[in-house]
Amino acid sequence: MVSAMSATPGTPLTRALRGPSPAPRTAPIDAFRLARKWFLDGRRVDMQQLAAELGVSRATLYRWCGSRELLIGEVIWSINERLLHETRTKARGSGRALITRVLDRSLARIRDFEALRQFVAEDAEYALRIITSKQSVVQARLIEWTADFLREEVGLRDDIDLADLAYVIVRVCESFVWSDMITGAPPATDKAVKIVDLLIAAAER
Repeated sequence: MVSAMSATPGTPLTRALRGPSPAPRTAPIDAFRLARKWFLDGRRVDMQQLAAELGVSRATLYRWCGSRELLIGEVIWSINERLLHETRTKARGSGRALITRVLDRSLARIRDFEALRQFVAEDAEYALRIITSKQSVVQARLIEWTADFLREEVGLRDDIDLADLAYVIVRVCESFVWSDMITGAPPATDKAVKIVDLLIAAAER
């Protein structure tokens, strides 16, 4: 069985982002907000420069965030989560049709998001390690989000594990969204959605 959150680290930043609403000047949140602004502006998230602008040491910044990869992962997940939420809020329908409709629109929006495109284009190997590896907070959160969506919208056969299905769906989506960086093939989010539809149909009661 695949644990959706097995890769999620327990850094002070992660706990602040996923816990109760932090105080306005909680320092790990300040680091996240500034890193997110830089990322959206197309600026490299350099930990030394980030620490200097925040007025803290690099050691403190790393203690808050764990690593540069984890910090950027939190930033990327915040972007993906907003796009997924917006798309799901606007979508109509229910069940498998709703899931595939939301994925179809969300994957295209994620792929076309300029800051993400620029980040992946600058160093594809490094970017994909942050976005798609098993240590990635992005992948872990997306598996969790997918599992929750499946749980709410479809009934699965008794022999189908929810977390495993969510994991497979996420891996399929990653493979087609970033296929140009992985295999050299053009991105094909429509193919990902078709395969996901088949997977869910086969897993439904």
